[in-house]
Amino acid sequence: MREWLAEVDRWLERFRDEAQPPEPFARALTDGWRDGEREALAESAQTLERESAAYVEQLRASGVDLVRFDCKSGSCSVCVRYCGKAYSLAEDGDLPPPPPMPICPACRHVLNMLTPFFMQRTGVTLDDLLDEAEPFRD
Repeated sequence: MREWLAEVDRWLERFRDEAQPPEPFARALTDGWRDGEREALAESAQTLERESAAYVEQLRASGVDLVRFDCKSGSCSVCVRYCGKAYSLAEDGDLPPPPPMPICPACRHVLNMLTPFFMQRTGVTLDDLLDEAEPFRD
């Protein structure tokens, strides 16, 4: 488990040079943290980390291998590069493993199953996913 208060501080510094940092970092950079906001952000990220880990374990136990990293609008410049990319939950998968969830404390992205039915209906092949793969780099 990550130490989320330290992560919030690290990401605040990282976003200092961003033209459009995500909320609440944008506000913290201009006005400072409001009462309890930093702690609430860290707690929320920690909860998402636990929930995401449990979900990934559930997917693995069900035999699911392929997932897609999906983002909400307004994702930060770090997270957005992984939006829509496919990842493998298998130890020896052809695709890279998914990024840590969450990547940053502000964004609320999710991993969704990539089922054969979805891939067939959208005309996506494993080769397409491999061509667009984006391994996580911190």
